[in-house]
Amino acid sequence: MDFYDAIAGDYGTIVDAAGRAAGIEAFIGALMDSHPIRSALDVACGAGAYTIALAKRGVRVTGADVSEAMLAGARAAADSADVRIDWVCAPMQTIARRAAGPFDAVLCMGNSIPHVLDDAGLAQTIAGFHQVLAPGGVAVIHLLNYQRILARQERIVGVTRRGDSEYVRFYDFLDGRVRFNVLQMQWDGERCTHELHSTELRPYLADELAAALSEGGFADVSVHGDQQFGPFDAAESDVLMLVAHK
Repeated sequence: MDFYDAIAGDYGTIVDAAGRAAGIEAFIGALMDSHPIRSALDVACGAGAYTIALAKRGVRVTGADVSEAMLAGARAAADSADVRIDWVCAPMQTIARRAAGPFDAVLCMGNSIPHVLDDAGLAQTIAGFHQVLAPGGVAVIHLLNYQRILARQERIVGVTRRGDSEYVRFYDFLDGRVRFNVLQMQWDGERCTHELHSTELRPYLADELAAALSEGGFADVSVHGDQQFGPFDAAESDVLMLVAHK
């Protein structure tokens, strides 16, 4: 995907990866406390934060992403962490044909599922998750809470800075979609040069995804408002996380 290829080199700073690390470790710990996970597939793994956290706990893990540039960064991070991970370059919709399951868990974290823009693609993606899961396996889908974002028309996603480099993530609201923008600014004193990278997302709501999981053969679908499996408040929660079982 051109969007992520373009920002891959700065991705860790753009999303404040260092600031998210403790939360990711806590989530993986809580997930493994409640589910016996020996193998996992991290779909749309990006820079590999969740993938590496799983591998550090001894899980046999495969990380998949559509961006070769993002996977290159993930491989380098895994090498630095001294963990072994299988990597696959593939879009979410075709993951069942590319990842060698079965897996005890399938994760789709970090606001990745909104990149699937149509109903057919969503059904295909969820069917793929179901196909590669072992019986009794768990699927987790994590994204921003678009019900709140749309209701409040929250345009700013985040602002980060490293030295003279500054990054602003923001939305444009479209008809049934949002345009996700990353404005990269490079400061030299008072002079600023910039690049803008954009991609469209589908702002899924909790009911849509819960229904899609049920229609895709999943059972015991639960909805949460944080990565510690807390309750979901559509008006207040920052994120939406769905957990389902095969």
